[in-house]
Formats: sequence, C-alpha cells, structure tokens
Amino acid sequence: MAPPNSLIPLTSAMEDYLEVIYHLEQESRIARVRDIAKRLGVKMSSVSSALKILGTRGLIRYDPHQFITLTEKGISRAKEIVRKHEILKRFLVSVLQIDDTVAEDNACKIEHYLDPQVINKLIRFLEFIQTCPVDQSKWMEIKSESCSDCLVCLEDARQRIRERAIAQQVALEGRMTLAEAIPGSRVAVQEVDRLEDFRPSLGKEGLAKGEIVEIESINESSLEINLNINGYHVIVSKNDASRIFVKPV
Repeated sequence: MAPPNSLIPLTSAMEDYLEVIYHLEQESRIARVRDIAKRLGVKMSSVSSALKILGTRGLIRYDPHQFITLTEKGISRAKEIVRKHEILKRFLVSVLQIDDTVAEDNACKIEHYLDPQVINKLIRFLEFIQTCPVDQSKWMEIKSESCSDCLVCLEDARQRIRERAIAQQVALEGRMTLAEAIPGSRVAVQEVDRLEDFRPSLGKEGLAKGEIVEIESINESSLEINLNINGYHVIVSKNDASRIFVKPV
C-alpha cells in the first residue's frame, strides 16, 4: 500500500516553492503565481502544478482565482527551510569566506539535504567560532591563510577574554536587559522574568538560560526588536525585552 500523500517527503523543488511563497508573504503579505514564476525562473504553468500539490498537502491555501497564502503548517515548514538556508549561507560567508553570491547559490543547493542534527551542530559551531576569543584572531583577519606565531594570537585572545569578562561583570551587576542591547550585537540569556509569558510567541525557538541571541535590528516606530535565536527570526516588544536579562558574548 502506498503511503498517504501527507507522509511522502517534499521534493527539493517543492521546498523551493514553499520558501519563495514565504518570502513573498513576508515582503508583500501575498504571493501570486506570476511573482513565484519570476522568482524561480519557471513557467506559470509549472507553478500552478506545484501549487496544486502543495495545496493537497495542506501547506498552502490555493485557488486559481485567489492569492496564495501559507497555512500554519506551511509557515512552520517554510521557516525550517529558510532557517537551513540562512545558517548555511552564514557559515559559507563568515567561516569559509565564500563570496556572497556563490554562498547564496550553494546554500540553495545544499539546504534540502541536511538533517536537523547537522543544522543544530552548525549553529553550535558558528556560536563557538564567533564567541571563542582565539578562533578569529588569524582565521578571519587573514582569510584562513596559515600563520606561524602562536604567541601573538594567544595574547590577543587573553586581552579579549579580559575585556569580555569586564563587560560581562558590568552587565550582570547592572542587570542589563535585552532591550538595552544594540543591533548587530550578540548576547547570552541569563534570566527571563515570567518565562511562561513568552512561550506562546517564541514557540519552538525557546529562550533558555545560556541561549545565544543575535539582535538583528530595532524598529523604533513599533518598539519591536528583531532577533535571531538558533536561526529562527523572532520579534519581541521592547517591553518584553526589558524582562530578559543578558550579558554580552
């Protein structure tokens, strides 16, 4: 007996469609057949066929005469695909020093074949490479060329450790909150006041002690902070962020 349609894994092409629909919805709240076709470089007839399949899988709401929108199930699946893509691209660009365009193209090719375990290991490695004071002293500054003087690198690392320790002590004593962190910085969660209030909005992203959070941007008009937690994009209000105590990393 053939497995139910819902249990058959999505092909890489179908995942690409989901990813494009997700991005189009984020940009303009709706996705249209012609926009999807243009983004993927395919014929509109091919898009229509793919949308019918995604519709039967319960991942999109599809009507030939209406706009296309993702279902809750579709949004969850699309977020996972986008997460894989962004983590891979970040690794290729920041660690391997790959050109942005080449990294984008290769992330698209690789993202469909990595298990969650591999992605989670990549996240932990990226956190290490961006947090350990030794790692980037030579690797990032001279683009992975070999070096012969370890003493210089180690002294740089010791200085970074001293400076970080002072900054973290000041943050802990002053009860620094996520609302005070600046865009582009990365912090480690120390304590969350009334964590249960955050669970519905954070979902599987979580917010445990020790979690590394990247502050992507701050919307001053809406008083919202855009975060990246384990590759997931999360939005919290400044009011909620003021109840999350952190230290710099």
